[in-house]
Amino acid sequence: MYLENPFRSLFLFDLFLCLFVSFFSLFIINILALPIIMLAKFKLPNAEVWKTFPPFDTPVPPSPFENEFLNKIYYASMNVTTPLTIAIIYFTSVHFINSIIRNKQIAKYNSKTSSESKVDITKLDDKKLQKILPTVPNSIAKTSIFKLFVFLHNVFLCLYSIWTFLGMSHTIATTMNLFEGNFLQSLVNYQPKKLDIFLHSVCDPKIGIFSRLLTNEKGLHNLEVFGWWFYISKFYEVLDTAIILLKGRPSSLLQSYHHAGAMMCMWAGIRYQSPPIWIFVVFNSFIHSLMYFYFSLSCLKIRVPNFFKRILTTMQITQFIVGGSIAILHSFVWIVDTSHVISPDNLKWVSCISTPDQALPILINVLYLLPLTALFTAFYIESYLKKKSA
Repeated sequence: MYLENPFRSLFLFDLFLCLFVSFFSLFIINILALPIIMLAKFKLPNAEVWKTFPPFDTPVPPSPFENEFLNKIYYASMNVTTPLTIAIIYFTSVHFINSIIRNKQIAKYNSKTSSESKVDITKLDDKKLQKILPTVPNSIAKTSIFKLFVFLHNVFLCLYSIWTFLGMSHTIATTMNLFEGNFLQSLVNYQPKKLDIFLHSVCDPKIGIFSRLLTNEKGLHNLEVFGWWFYISKFYEVLDTAIILLKGRPSSLLQSYHHAGAMMCMWAGIRYQSPPIWIFVVFNSFIHSLMYFYFSLSCLKIRVPNFFKRILTTMQITQFIVGGSIAILHSFVWIVDTSHVISPDNLKWVSCISTPDQALPILINVLYLLPLTALFTAFYIESYLKKKSA
């Protein structure tokens, strides 16, 4: 029996993917259609940046916090051993606990299922096992306190994601306004293109979203602050996995890989202040706003249409493809060095990705996104396009 028409689902998936790809294509077309722009242009990446591995003694960026306690956490979190150790412990622990839960599920299945109804589970793959094996919830998961905690956990992450998305969007817009007002006013008879201004706002270390100009002049958070809190939130999000395990279900490879990899990607982007990390923060916080809103509704037993879940998964896959592509595109961006600008006739060009330190997070993110996209695509096909028994 079909719970969903696979052709209709495939059409919807293609429709949304085509819309995103269309917008992205328009962005690329605009770029390719531009000749050499006065303040930003596109050409081959700086080859020297990609030939050298970042030195291990690269200084950690100064803490953006004044609080002594936050300073200590900040510098500890910038050490690569922190996310690496936590990611390894998390990943291995989850799959060790998975085996324990699976054994309990099999034991419960054997004790509760009559001999006539039993199937030979040794011949079933993991996906089929998930469909027939019962859950084995921990006693804690049955309490009202636990259910309240799960609800508050999802509400908190929903609100935090909204705060991050709106805050980063405002930061980028404000940075563009500052750049246009503080710098471009010195260029006579120049009508700036929004693309020029945007590229400077995300790439320029002196006046961009990583700089302290924003915090000093406007008292707003820059990408240092939003990005670091978003990085820290990746450690908190492992509670998603703990909740699943306590409910008596094994955690999927998709989820454990997703959480462990996100820790390393955010660490690299913030540690080396790589410009494309804004994509991870903005795109992911937007998706998480919707995702944790959905989880919050589910905690309240509010039925959410299956269509919404498909859209969420489609948007996640799309953010990986489009976000990864835009991250790579940063390598082709060259901007005017604002510390050397004298006149429109005397401009010094620098690459948006100007050091091996900034290039490393792009490589880490791309290597992380390739298998993650494959896992999410497999999940989409399995969940929405294949036959499901009633």
